[in-house]
Amino acid sequence: MRCGVGEERDYRPDDVSNRRDGLVMKRLLLALWCAAVLAGCGGGGGTTYVAPLPQNPPYVVPPGMTAFWAVNLTTNTPYQTSAAKVAEGVHCYVYLEQGMTVSQATIDAIRDEFDTNIYPHITAAFGAEPNPGVDNDPKLYILLLNIRDGFSYPTSPTYIAGYYDPNSEYLTSQYVYSNQKEIFFMNVNPALGHSFAPGSTDFYRVLAHEFQHMVHWEQKTHQRGVMDDTWLDEGMAQVAQTYCGYGADYDAVYTFENAPSNSLTVWNDTVDDYGVVYMWAQYYKDRVGSDIFFRMLHNSLTGIASVNSALSAAGYPKDFTGTFRDWAVANYYGDGTTVSIPAGHAEWSYTSINTWPGTHNGILLPGLFPASRQNLLTLSKLDPWSLGFYSYTPGTPPTGSVAWTPNVATEKGTLVDAGSGAVTYDMTSGVTYGYTTQGYLMVQNPTGSATPGGDTVVRTSVATTAQLLAAANASPSVRAMVAETGKPQRIDIGPSLRDREKGMRAQGMRPQF
Repeated sequence: MRCGVGEERDYRPDDVSNRRDGLVMKRLLLALWCAAVLAGCGGGGGTTYVAPLPQNPPYVVPPGMTAFWAVNLTTNTPYQTSAAKVAEGVHCYVYLEQGMTVSQATIDAIRDEFDTNIYPHITAAFGAEPNPGVDNDPKLYILLLNIRDGFSYPTSPTYIAGYYDPNSEYLTSQYVYSNQKEIFFMNVNPALGHSFAPGSTDFYRVLAHEFQHMVHWEQKTHQRGVMDDTWLDEGMAQVAQTYCGYGADYDAVYTFENAPSNSLTVWNDTVDDYGVVYMWAQYYKDRVGSDIFFRMLHNSLTGIASVNSALSAAGYPKDFTGTFRDWAVANYYGDGTTVSIPAGHAEWSYTSINTWPGTHNGILLPGLFPASRQNLLTLSKLDPWSLGFYSYTPGTPPTGSVAWTPNVATEKGTLVDAGSGAVTYDMTSGVTYGYTTQGYLMVQNPTGSATPGGDTVVRTSVATTAQLLAAANASPSVRAMVAETGKPQRIDIGPSLRDREKGMRAQGMRPQF
């Protein structure tokens, strides 16, 4: 695949045809394999984490290449591949997998974009990465490879655009498949075509997303010894791209509007989870403060407690619950382009997202108040920290009324009168409220448990990457997005990789730097 412009040459690592004898590498990998087996089998318990066995016979590295461990995401097993160093910058090395073709101009652009834009903005917004890290080298690795994710459009329309694997922060004496490097894996599968081209804005968005995960791991897990809530880690990664100037993620807005009642804090490993955490995180950046995530990552708490600590440190007048309620209303007003924001209530809006129906950044949004949620008398049950959006039209135009009765006292309701613009922020149960032309109801469950009759879903078992891919390919939200854009959709497998590290930590292992 040609990437880039002009007559720049393509770089192909497999142009090197001669292979040297791999005896030394064979002996080394065989020794590691034996150590892994011995450590993982009885005898009082070793400290090496053993997944499926390494390749047999040992992998031979072609001359001029470097061997890397990657993950076959369709089988959830590690494998080795070779890549050549094709660029080096101030903060990074860029390696290209043998057999892949990317223009040198594009490779250089990736290096420069990371060095001059992504690196300074992400570290300023979130904090430092492991530096000098497990390899005692301050430069990070960007490996351009064909990620093995089973992508086959249109039957399997999802793909993994990139990932950061914290397991490579460990020594091979602890985890035999570690790269012992700070490394990003970025997909350059030519079958993706222009949907995810190396050096495109989407490519850089993913690189920023994965860099946030690396910083998050360093600040919370490595420095402070805690594993942050997945929803919070992924929310920060989703909003990371906006710190680098890549604009609002309307793919995620579309996902949210197709499943707006998905819980903010309950992580189910679905595509819908990414829509809601992005909207919450973008609201925080827009209205709470651009340094708020830095504050979250520099305390020793996790989840909601970490958010509350950061809000207090920033001097913000509301806590997690208060901002959750304001965020619910902000999803109605959006950026104020379609519906004017009430005077004195900037906290009920975004600065960057128009949430109303229309085409934004090439995505046709359905809005939060479709016909399927109009004039309903029985509302859906709400999971923890989730929202419901409903609209009502007058039985006898132009005026109408609505009385709302919550399932539990902790639920909150807000009504916007479209005709007058009046807002009833705290509705009283059973009280009748009038409106003109249209009434918009936003129901909130700002509590840690589901409303009666609703099911609280918890992660009782960890899905494999293959299961995640299969579920994403079958997801109605994904299928709807594919139909809307006519292109494959990227998904994330970061939580699965972090769960693998949780298993290592449960055995008492820690990075040795």
